[in-house]
Amino acid sequence: MEKPDLKVVGEIAPPDYKDPVKMLRNIADNIENGDYGGIDTVVVATFGDAGLETFGGGKESGLYACTYVFGSAAARFHMMPWVGA
Repeated sequence: MEKPDLKVVGEIAPPDYKDPVKMLRNIADNIENGDYGGIDTVVVATFGDAGLETFGGGKESGLYACTYVFGSAAARFHMMPWVGA
């Protein structure tokens, strides 16, 4: 049996969230567009070759505000149905 010829019809690009730089730019664009309302605190955590890095920004970017946002985000992740799957 002869195999059919396969034709390339296009590339399957990974979703934007798989590219950290593109994902961060998209979030910044959404903030500028007002998609999330007023933003007082922004926190970012990265993990890679350099280990864990954390960043806080915004007019409310002190230790307590950033810790609160990171803690709230961790709790939200724990409530996601796909966590632990």
